[in-house]
Amino acid sequence: MTMITTPTGVSLTYDTFGDPDRPPLLLIQGLGAHMLGWRADFCRQLADEGFHVLRFDNRDVGLSQKFPQGGYTLADMANDTAGLLTALDIPAAHIVGQSMGGMVAQQLALDHPTRVLTLALVYTAPSTDFLAGRDLVDERTHRPRARNRDEAIALYLDNEAVCASPGYAQDIAWLRELGGQMYDRDYDPDGIERQLESLDNSPDRTPRLHHITVPTTILHGDGDRLISADGSTLMHELIADSKLTIYPGMGHELPRPLWPQIITQIRDNAARGSA
Repeated sequence: MTMITTPTGVSLTYDTFGDPDRPPLLLIQGLGAHMLGWRADFCRQLADEGFHVLRFDNRDVGLSQKFPQGGYTLADMANDTAGLLTALDIPAAHIVGQSMGGMVAQQLALDHPTRVLTLALVYTAPSTDFLAGRDLVDERTHRPRARNRDEAIALYLDNEAVCASPGYAQDIAWLRELGGQMYDRDYDPDGIERQLESLDNSPDRTPRLHHITVPTTILHGDGDRLISADGSTLMHELIADSKLTIYPGMGHELPRPLWPQIITQIRDNAARGSA
């Protein structure tokens, strides 16, 4: 893992998988999620499809810079993402964003269109109007702080239970491991609250989505309790060069049995941008 500073002075931690001479594919994480949530095996499988895969910690989470004053928006986070590409001397990349990361990805495509080759938007939405589980999100972010590693893991497992897929067994062993790794790296619930505030401080992207012209694949699950798949349907209607896939039985997570299909969708969409 490496820390790098963007041209606007934001320090971000990232790592990579695969051949740096391959087309770059940048993964953007969701609310409060460390880059480790993009599982290394998943990243390696993407790299095996011919990409140079990059994942990073968003501001206010993990090992990236903290913003205790808050007050930022998703546009600022999109600027961070563009700045990361600039700092790494990458003119443009294929972009994959999940949940809040998908919202940042939309903002990146709108504000920095030349930096985006293709888009993959995974269980995300054009605005907070589609947060079907907003009460669940609010309850999760306002719990008492964990007093130790074991409590942090237990809290994380409880939080992730609402993301479970009705059609697939949740990988509890992996989530337990991830919860411990996140605690060891940086335990900062306040940063998650500031990221949540950024969602509320950001305008609805719906009126601007028709400006996104790059090939876009939109992936969602019909069992998602946090973000309604209606948001993905609307994005598909408004983004001209988009394809929509709704996976039966998938929740607000990437079940391992669906990885081959999801990776194929990302690969094929990227090929549309390279044609």
